[in-house]
Amino acid sequence: MISTLLRLLAIGSLSIPLAAHGTPTELFFSEYVEGSSNNKALEIFNGTGSAIDLAASAYNVQMFFNGSTIASVSINLTGTIADGDVFVLAHASADAAILGHADQTSSVGWYNGDDAIVLRNGTTFIDVIGQVGIDPGTEWGSGLASTADNTLRRMAAVGVGDADGSDAFAPGLEWDGFVNNTFAGLGSHHITSTGIPEPATFALLLLAFAAMLLQTCYARLSSQYAASILWPSRSHTKQP
Repeated sequence: MISTLLRLLAIGSLSIPLAAHGTPTELFFSEYVEGSSNNKALEIFNGTGSAIDLAASAYNVQMFFNGSTIASVSINLTGTIADGDVFVLAHASADAAILGHADQTSSVGWYNGDDAIVLRNGTTFIDVIGQVGIDPGTEWGSGLASTADNTLRRMAAVGVGDADGSDAFAPGLEWDGFVNNTFAGLGSHHITSTGIPEPATFALLLLAFAAMLLQTCYARLSSQYAASILWPSRSHTKQP
């Protein structure tokens, strides 16, 4: 009876499908270029499963300069991003290697390494680079994984944006850094984040493991008990 219950618990727990933590439900920044002069670009990835009309959904990019809580620049995005594709917004005077991937350009004043950048769906924040209302001095992060004079590329294991513009920003946690004026990654992005179980699912997996462990222990104890019944140890009495 106990064995049956443990077996059902283990099988039932393992049969629950894994919920994917990080599966994209919204657009997010996949690359950030803060190069020399006007070599600046933002790449946006769509992994939602459907094409998105940027203008129809009122997507826009805002830039917050020098720790301001009020956007200094707002750029309304236009065009459509197919599922699995990217959209590149670039400075109109950027290097030809950047402009070759650009889907939209703007010549307004662009960010430096100490300015926060926000991707919005209408008025809702869906991804933030930096920290709105905070001036970090020169940059967020350090070394290549910093927002000044570098290219940042979102790690493949990251499938959702950081929608909280007030939380601390540490680029090294979600971004790989590359030297100044690195543009080779623009134009495509890939993610591998769809198989990480959510906490609740992880707890069920632990429960299933514990159930199987108990079942194994019970089976061994039952086997030993049965053996003791069938083949009891014999006591030998010394004959006079």
